[in-house]
Order: sequence, then structure tokens, then C-alpha cells
Amino acid sequence: MKLDAFPLLLLSAAFLIGGCALISYFLLSIEGNFAQRQWGRYAARLERHSSFLLLPYRGSQIAFAQLIVCAALLGLSSVTRSPALALIAILAAAGPPLVLWKRHVARVAQLERQLDTWLLMLANALKATPSVGEAIASTIPLVPKPFSVEVDLLIKEIRLGAPLDRAIDALAGRINSTVISGAFATIAVARQTGGDLSRTLENASAALRESARLEGVLRTKTAEGRGQVLVLASVPFLLCVMIAWLDRSWFEPMLNQQVGQAILAACALAWTFATVWAHHITKADL
Repeated sequence: MKLDAFPLLLLSAAFLIGGCALISYFLLSIEGNFAQRQWGRYAARLERHSSFLLLPYRGSQIAFAQLIVCAALLGLSSVTRSPALALIAILAAAGPPLVLWKRHVARVAQLERQLDTWLLMLANALKATPSVGEAIASTIPLVPKPFSVEVDLLIKEIRLGAPLDRAIDALAGRINSTVISGAFATIAVARQTGGDLSRTLENASAALRESARLEGVLRTKTAEGRGQVLVLASVPFLLCVMIAWLDRSWFEPMLNQQVGQAILAACALAWTFATVWAHHITKADL
């Protein structure tokens, strides 16, 4: 019986995808091998991002979905000889980790921006109640998301029986931010030393606002510097284009003679070094 081209293509792709799935299954089912260790590390990294972002699916589910999609696309690409499917497979492999990482970083930055507001709310709440746990719980409906979500998780952990200091340390480890960890450490130290926690939090909030203001000024100045570096780095290319447009014979000695080629290589090396150095200078951090 003679088969048409399209059903034969689908049958070949199905056998190829099934073979890739079986090979992946046998590799991952062997205990302690290299593929299983790397798979576990990759799934654990995705799990950290998904749990922090409170996604409804686990990191292992994302990794398994990536494996199926990439195997299917690569199988179809090998059968159809389509480079577009191979490109989509590469995007399916690299896209989810990059997107999750970008969302993780953006959420941490948003939490850091809301930290000074929450510390000031907590300081005002401590003036009405001496209990730190009750004061933290009273700030949940006042502070905006996503900080209110993190504080709500902190209160739920305390109500389940965890000590306040341990719950605060767990929240700081979950967010994994130097600024937020320092603020939580300030709360823990002030509670243990018996200081005026309300005044300490007000001072910490003021310091964070001043630090945010200085970072904004520094970001503005460095943005201006990066713009100037970009303009200066593009000037040689613009001049070369203008000169070549006026008379192309001016570049013939530099392109066809060894001395000119050596001069051109030295200029390219000096341009690269100066551009990288200037970019490193404009990346000043507070």
C-alpha cells in the first residue's frame, strides 16, 4: 500500500519523538548518573523561581514540559528540514528560565522599593501595640502587593507555631535580598537587645529612602555617561562611512597594504579597549 507524503511525514515524526522520549526516560531513570544530576539541578533552579513567584506549577513540571516541546520540535525539524522549528526549539529551551529569572529579579526589586514604606507602617503599629507579631499582622492590609503577600506568608508561618525570629530568617532567605535581609536583621537585633524598635525602624526607613534617592541620582548620571560613551564609540564608524561615501579610494592603502592593516588592527584594539573601559567606569554602584 502506498502512503501519501503528509501521513508518512507525521508517522516519521511520531516515531522520532517517541524514540527521543524513551531515551530521555531511560537516562533519567538511572540513579546517580550525570544526566539525572543535571536534570535535578535544573528542576531545582526552576522550582526556586516558581515557588518565589507563587506560580501554580512546579519547576519539575516546567522542565518536563520543556523536554517534551523541544523533543517534538527537534523531531519535526529533522524530518521537515525546517530551521525555523529548530530556532523555536532553542527558544523553548532558553525562554522559560530567562523569563522566570527576569520576573524573580523584578519582584525582588519591587519588594525592595516597598520596604521603607512597610518599615514606617510597622514603626507606627508598634506605637499602638507592644507585640511585634500583631504589629506585623496589622500592616498586611496597608502595604501593597507583593510585600503584603510576603508578610502574609510570614504571619501564617508564625501562626503555625514557628518562632518569630525563625520565621523572619526564613522570609529573608526566601527573598534573598541584601537590603531586606539587613532590615529584618535590624528587627531581630532590636528585639533581642531591648532597644526602641519603633525609633530604630523609623531611622531605617529614612536611611532606605535616602539610599533610594542617591541611587536614583547615580542612575541618572551614569545613564548620561553611557549615552556619551555610545555617541563617542559610534563616531569613528560614522566618519568612515562619510569618507567612503565621498571617495572610496582613501581606504585602499589601509585595506590592501600590510602597514595599513596593522594600523587598522591597532585602531580597532584601541577602540575596543577604550569602549570597554568607559562602559566599566559608567557602571558605578552605590
